[in-house]
Amino acid sequence: MLDHIILTVSDVERSLALYEAALKPLNIKFFMPYKGEDAHPDLWGFGDGKRAFFWIKQGKPDPEAIHWDYVRR
Repeated sequence: MLDHIILTVSDVERSLALYEAALKPLNIKFFMPYKGEDAHPDLWGFGDGKRAFFWIKQGKPDPEAIHWDYVRR
């Protein structure tokens, strides 16, 4: 089962607006800004209000560098 995904975007502000609108019908909302530390980047998390599972980060988009992880159940 997919646990989370991180997409790199070139413009965080525009991407926040895009994903907030696109994910709203699915009841997925932006609620978790994460200030990066210990070599982790700043992240902006979307989810159900309890847990973020869709993240974006600022950078140069690269389709081959999408981060995703899963949970074994």
